Formats: sequence, structure tokens, C-alpha cells
Amino acid sequence: MDILKWARPVDHGGGQVLVIDDVALLDLAEEDGITNGEAQIEALMHGVVPHRYLKNFWSFGFEEQVRLCAASVLICGCGGLGSIIIELLARCGVGLLRLADGDVFTESNLNRQLLCTPDRLGVSKSRAATDRVRGVNPFVSVQELPYEIDEEDAGEAMNGVDLVMDAIDNVEGRFVLEASARRLGIPFIHTAVAGWWGQISTFLPGSALNMTAIYGSIRTKGREEEAAGVPGPTPSILGSLAALEAMRILTGKEAAYSEKLLYFDGESGTFSVAPLRR
Repeated sequence: MDILKWARPVDHGGGQVLVIDDVALLDLAEEDGITNGEAQIEALMHGVVPHRYLKNFWSFGFEEQVRLCAASVLICGCGGLGSIIIELLARCGVGLLRLADGDVFTESNLNRQLLCTPDRLGVSKSRAATDRVRGVNPFVSVQELPYEIDEEDAGEAMNGVDLVMDAIDNVEGRFVLEASARRLGIPFIHTAVAGWWGQISTFLPGSALNMTAIYGSIRTKGREEEAAGVPGPTPSILGSLAALEAMRILTGKEAAYSEKLLYFDGESGTFSVAPLRR
């Protein structure tokens, strides 16, 4: 693969960086009989930045971008939270996104779920998310799981991934996901929203804490949470914070919310972070 032949210098960050455009990189992948994802990693290993990732630098270095492009993430839930997480991880170059959701779009999703449009009512959320990733970034592999993950299929769904992300609206389901990720030694990011409020916590392998530290004996949504609804900005904010946490973990940085709970109060516009305890 003659990456350098197709690379060109651009000014960035006070210096010059070699970049390669999508078309050239896709052509090179086809010529060499490798995947698009493998081609982008090959470019990075030669010191060439796929042009679409130029603005990732220098928030990320070459090694960190390679880690992102080689990473795989299971995102459970493709609605309000999930659509934000999926969009941002696809755009930053995460190599494989496995997307799980057994629901379809309804009119009540139109206020906040970015993948929901009037022409997609009745369409599978996981299918819409899969199509979106393919349209956004041809270098990201995507796998659709059109069902809600339970104890029986969690092991298969999580097989080979580096991170599991909770973007569902089912408390009992969150416990299933966290317990399965713990058993398999996979980092797990929990994110939830209701009304003006939202929260994030990260559970790393080996932590003595689990979801009980947040929910105690609660396993279902309360009436107050159901009545609060979900205005659009809340999942956008929490989904973006969850995507940042994922990027930290996948690039080898320290998790911000391990054994902590970030709580967002949209009414007052404030954030707070509290330690979790057993």
C-alpha cells in the first residue's frame, strides 16, 4: 500500500500534517484487498492522518487515534441517548460499533431522537442507526442487533468488544448489562435521563461497586420519572458526555466517572459529581 504517494501536507496546529482523503484511502483498500478500517489504521501507522480525523488532532495523538480505529463498542439503545453516542463515536473513528435495540420509531420520539424522522415512523431503531453509521463513516464497521439484550444473549452480544454502553430506558435491563459486562471483564458506561435531569457512571473491571450503588433495590421506573418526559437537550448533553467518557477509556486515558456518579440538573444548569459507595 503506497500511502505516502497519495498523502498531502496541510497546515494544522502550527505545523504541517500529512493527510489522505477518503476517496484515495477507499481506493487503496480495494486495491490491496483489505477492509476500509484496516486501510485507515495502515495510514495512521505511516504517520498519515485520514483527512476526516484531522480535527481530532492534537486532542488525540497518532497512537490514540489508532486505538480508536481498532476499538469495538456495544451500544445498547439507539434512541435519544444512543443516537448521540453512535453519531459521535462513528465520527471520531471507532472501528466497530455493535448496535442493539428491539424498538421501532413512534411519533413521541420526534422531539429528541435524532434518527427519528416522519418518514421513519415504524422503522427499526437499530436499522436506522446502522444505516446512519454507514452513511457517516465508511471506515467504521457496524453490526445490527435488532433486539433488547437479555441474560441469555448478553455473552454473545458482548463477545470481543472493548466497551459496553448503556443507553436504554429500562432499569432492570441496565442491571443485566452491567452484570454481564462485569462477568466478562469489560468496562461499562451507564447513562440515564429523565426530564431535565441525567446521570453517568462508569464501572471498570475489578471495581467492588455495581449498579446497586446507584439504584439500591429499585428495578423499575417510578411514576415521577415516567411523567418527567425527556426534552431533547437532556439526552444530547448526557450522550455527548458519555461519548467523551468512551473516548477516554478507549484511548487509554483515565475514566472520569469510575466509582462516581455525575448528575446533571438542567433546570439549574449545574453538574455535580459524587462518589459511589456500596
